[in-house]
Amino acid sequence: MSATSTVLRVESFFGTLRRVDERVETLLGVPTYDDASVYRTADEATTALAELGDALVTAAPFPSQVGRADDGLDEPLTAVLEAQYADPTAWADGETAGPDAVAVGALVEAGRLERRGDELVVPLARTGAAARNWGPTLAVMRAVVRELRDRTRTLARRSRAAEAPDARAACESLSRMLASLRDVLVRASSGVAFVGRRTDRRSDRPLSFAEWAGGRLNGGDNA
Repeated sequence: MSATSTVLRVESFFGTLRRVDERVETLLGVPTYDDASVYRTADEATTALAELGDALVTAAPFPSQVGRADDGLDEPLTAVLEAQYADPTAWADGETAGPDAVAVGALVEAGRLERRGDELVVPLARTGAAARNWGPTLAVMRAVVRELRDRTRTLARRSRAAEAPDARAACESLSRMLASLRDVLVRASSGVAFVGRRTDRRSDRPLSFAEWAGGRLNGGDNA
């Protein structure tokens, strides 16, 4: 089934981003950056970022929000998304601990949140009410990536004192890739044309990260 006809779920992106978050936290806690495990952990994080970039490319074009009626549910959905990113198991039993139960009920009734078995799922559709979920999802991802970028700048500074060049380069590459992903998410929301960059883990040279026009990202020009 093509990406244009598949209904994605937020966890498709959040799960990968959470892997990056966990690796960054591990790297910030290491006693020395000369250990070989630093390179491996940073490499795992950059690999996850590349996978996330590929997933965003596959998901494009994102549905346009132009002309869609505002149902007033973006704010409660954002609270749901923030809670889901922070604790993906919070609603494993279908309970609505965290976000207000009334708001969750309204989201389900409006078709922007679904119950699938014992889970509450945020679908990312191309048509219908769930097409509005892209805006809050990209906004939450953008906030997470911005915070991760700040932490990896600290990581890059610490790693510069390391004698192991591979570990140093991997930590710096991770910070640059997060900066590129942040720009991708900003422009995905605004529809501005963008050519991003990523860093090849092996040679530390610039590579194409995503070559997107604003129309492609936002359901306009599909050329």
